Amino acid sequence: MKFKWMMLCVGILTATNVVAEDAKESDAQGIKVEYVDPRDPFEGFNRAMWDLNYNVLDRHIYRPIAHGYKDYVPLPIKSGLNNLVLNLEEPSSLVNNTLQGKWGWAANAGGRFTINSTIGLLGIFDVADMMGMSRKQDDFNEVLGYYGVPNGPFFMAPFFGPYVTRELASDWVDGLYFPLSELTMWQSVVKWGLKSLHARAAAIDQERLLDNALDPYTFVKDAYIQHVDYKVYDGNVPSNQDDDELLDEYMQELE
Repeated sequence: MKFKWMMLCVGILTATNVVAEDAKESDAQGIKVEYVDPRDPFEGFNRAMWDLNYNVLDRHIYRPIAHGYKDYVPLPIKSGLNNLVLNLEEPSSLVNNTLQGKWGWAANAGGRFTINSTIGLLGIFDVADMMGMSRKQDDFNEVLGYYGVPNGPFFMAPFFGPYVTRELASDWVDGLYFPLSELTMWQSVVKWGLKSLHARAAAIDQERLLDNALDPYTFVKDAYIQHVDYKVYDGNVPSNQDDDELLDEYMQELE
């Protein structure tokens, strides 16, 4: 976690210079760009970071590594490493589900950690899933969302990708619980790297969809915010009343 925030701070400093240069170039050309998405008040900065992350880092570093990982690392090794990493997060999930009053899922997280840490050899084998205890991991960001704390502005972090402000403000809390609290900085770096690599490899099938999008940045932003809401509401995202009213008015006009 310490590594993550150190890198984020360095990236923000670098990104600020990039945005400043882009702004000077736009002024020189007499071009003024306005952004109107209330969820994304920093869109100028975020788009600059998207270009850095997607067109530079992902294209030349993350994507080749992810494809090599998917194509050449045997599936049992990939599954074992991912299970091991995710098993470390079960205790924090137990706490977060308890804070939301989701007693069944809290017990599920505790049971999964106990079974997989013992019978499953520190979590390498997901024995609990074989016993019908499916994985559902909640982080502290979801706890805040459950109690009505809004997402806050969307933020594209350099090197790390999309976030909402609520995540940035609360992400450190999950690292306070055992066993994450016992990891050294370098162990946390390895854990983050393995988890990110597995997630990036899993997204390979969506690359063509993203590459063909009219505006990949907007596509990712909308998808990510929907993903955050989906997790907070456990898939039962309430409909937007304002959107429903606008749709009703539109249909009435058509009639």
